[in-house]
Amino acid sequence: MKKKRRGELLVIGGSEKKESDEEKAILRQAAKKALEEEGGRIVVLTVASLEPEPLAEIYHKAFSRLGVRHMEVVDIRNREQAYAPANVEKLAGASVLFFTGGDQLRITSQMGGSPLLERIFALHEEGAAIVGTSAGAAAMSETMLIGGPTNRSCLSTLAMAPGLGLLKGVIVDSHFTERGRFARLMGAVAQNPHNLGIGIDEDTAFLVTNDDEELTVLGSGAVYVIDGRGIRFTSLSERHPERILTVHDARVHVLGRGDRYSLKERRPIVPSTERV
Repeated sequence: MKKKRRGELLVIGGSEKKESDEEKAILRQAAKKALEEEGGRIVVLTVASLEPEPLAEIYHKAFSRLGVRHMEVVDIRNREQAYAPANVEKLAGASVLFFTGGDQLRITSQMGGSPLLERIFALHEEGAAIVGTSAGAAAMSETMLIGGPTNRSCLSTLAMAPGLGLLKGVIVDSHFTERGRFARLMGAVAQNPHNLGIGIDEDTAFLVTNDDEELTVLGSGAVYVIDGRGIRFTSLSERHPERILTVHDARVHVLGRGDRYSLKERRPIVPSTERV
């Protein structure tokens, strides 16, 4: 029997358009699998948010306008609820699992190692799509940023923690340009140059396909990829938290809508018509 293909990952920088049908291309992509399957269901996970009810209502209306008929909300307030069989059962038959914004540390601390999260991973392996926006996006990576200075080129309060690990060797930062997060993502990459840093603007996303080997950019903003493998010098080890973090020879790629990037080769994929 042919093995089912792992589901897609859609990683959103936050504040995706939810009103105009012409503008909400990202949510349309998020709902795609649920719309394609007969009886397709979206399960919205509001664990990251301290205000789950209004957030759930916003997404219920947005997905309903797109034509999704079946949507379930799973709200986890504590780890005990992530072990409850009734909550795990709500995931049955899910086509799309959608993590909302809020605090990414709530996602990992409340659900990590639980039957609920293990079932989500299993559904993904069976073909279900996983979508994360804002905090939900940050949690997708193997290592996640949970705090740090914005609009400052220092590392006084940069903090990281283990993420869900759905994207290996990557650190994701959302609301990227809008909140001035370039310096903190560069700092995160400087701490471990093995990891790619990926910053996503608001109303922007990247879709991971081809067995997690490449991504494609969607939406109205940019995706920034910081590759630290070539770094030849950094002042990180000098531990002067209020001084500028010096980094030499990091590579930065700026990608727009429709651009693709190979996570395996660590380079943009140039359209064949543009090759010299």
